[in-house]
Amino acid sequence: MKILILLVIIFILGPIAKLKSEEMWVYFGTYTRDKESQGIYVSKLNLENGTLSKPSLAATGDNPSFVTILPNEEFLVAVEETNDYQGESSGSLASYKINHNDGTLKLIDRLSTRGGAPCHISADQSGKHVFFANYVGGSIGTASVSGEGKLKLTSFVQHKGGSILPRQRSPHAHSIDIDPSGKYVVCADLGLDKVMIYNFDAVKGELKASAPGFAKVAPGNGPRHFSFSPNGKYGYTNNEIASSVTVFDFNSSSGTMKNIQTLSTLPKSHENKNSTAELLMHPSGKFLYCSNRGHDSVAVFKVDENSGKLSLVEVEVLGVKTPRGFGIDPTGKYLIAGGQNSNDVRVFKINSADGAIDPVGPPISVPCPVCVQFLYPKVNNYESIFDGKTMKGWEGSEEWFRVESGAIVAGSLEKKIPKNQFLVTNKSYKDFDLKFKAKLIGQGKNAGVQFWSERIPNHHEMIGFQCDIGSMADVSIWGALYDESRRRRFLTNVPTPTQKVTKVDGWNEFRIRTQGDIITIWINDALATRYFEKVNETKVPRNGRLGLQIHSGPSAEAWYKDIQIKEL
Repeated sequence: MKILILLVIIFILGPIAKLKSEEMWVYFGTYTRDKESQGIYVSKLNLENGTLSKPSLAATGDNPSFVTILPNEEFLVAVEETNDYQGESSGSLASYKINHNDGTLKLIDRLSTRGGAPCHISADQSGKHVFFANYVGGSIGTASVSGEGKLKLTSFVQHKGGSILPRQRSPHAHSIDIDPSGKYVVCADLGLDKVMIYNFDAVKGELKASAPGFAKVAPGNGPRHFSFSPNGKYGYTNNEIASSVTVFDFNSSSGTMKNIQTLSTLPKSHENKNSTAELLMHPSGKFLYCSNRGHDSVAVFKVDENSGKLSLVEVEVLGVKTPRGFGIDPTGKYLIAGGQNSNDVRVFKINSADGAIDPVGPPISVPCPVCVQFLYPKVNNYESIFDGKTMKGWEGSEEWFRVESGAIVAGSLEKKIPKNQFLVTNKSYKDFDLKFKAKLIGQGKNAGVQFWSERIPNHHEMIGFQCDIGSMADVSIWGALYDESRRRRFLTNVPTPTQKVTKVDGWNEFRIRTQGDIITIWINDALATRYFEKVNETKVPRNGRLGLQIHSGPSAEAWYKDIQIKEL
């Protein structure tokens, strides 16, 4: 009897067990029409050993093929790849609220895409807008997402023209992505043999053609998906028809591209039918991955950091059929490939040295998987490291730091600040999730929060990473990542959409997460920084103290409050 009760408890609690810090939610978009699938599925990936839990239904949907998770990690938005939404020749978007306890999704809203078979979706860095591409309609658009998950169309563009093959008699918008600067949106159009380039208005959510407005691939190649290098200097498209990848120089100042290389995704020995599908950049920017349908493999390329050009590492057969989509987890450890026609997914371990992939275990059943997306577990039970009254647990100069109105105040409005000043925790931290509120007032324009940092002996400076606050030469650096006293340069720039939600004259809510090689910074729920530090190569310490900074210069005060941390 006791065994029976225990089994019942496991059955009840198993599917809805909360995630541990070493786990991630994994969401699978699928095809449902005339398929066994019912909608979007969710599973748990163990980051320590690569095991994947048995997927369960997160929400029902109508062909929710591709999905995107907003930066605030509260909503998931899917394209429903149909051509008959509400009796019109159109597909739809569907927004869902994420239940962080069990990974399930609650439908919030639906919206027509005004074109048939929407097949791709992505979000801007603020999460205020999503972009969609209609394959049959040959059109693209933008929709705003409210704080409650409501959708509203803000922009729509109809492509025109075609290319040389019968299936290219009309436009077929196949993907849509925003560049790292947040200023441009690109669409790979298979029917036009062009990558279309648009200026993005992050406030209005509007797309307008840039000049010249596109970059070409060879006639008949059929560009499908697109990926940027993390630094935004290079762009890559996979040519579905030609089974190749084309490399572009990308100028983020002008929004122009130049074709510099094209490579096959297949081994020379393969002569049968094939088409490429998904294309993704590794978080480190060192490797590019492209899936082959027919050969049922993933081509792995090494990226030259100086030129952006590619060299083939391997073409790995996956053991699943028709890998229409795959995903790479944010830590860069694992690739999960979906077998559309074998109704399964398979986890692969990524070799950090050369990018090659090796299967972790056998495929796991998921009905008709198309898209793979990842979500960190929601952090609970933060520990307060500032009591709002004293600076207990911190050390620094009382001349430049004080407690006022429940906040730590750094600097002075009465006099210039002769050198950088830091208030530093007594305790060191490794992997963590930190949140705090900050504002900057006065004539000075720079402050920040140090992490993985230490004081330099017999010196006023610290050495380590800093989440910057303020501006420099009229450029927003709220949430930018700076390497203090080491490389002495900014490692990231803040995307334009994120800049638009920053309150330069008021309190801003920050969140910093360090896990493995990944550093992520949010400001007001918008993505400010996602940076991959190649620790094994740079030997940068992944441990250190936190420090509140006020920068040298004109009189200014940086206010910090509600400082809380969760060690991972």
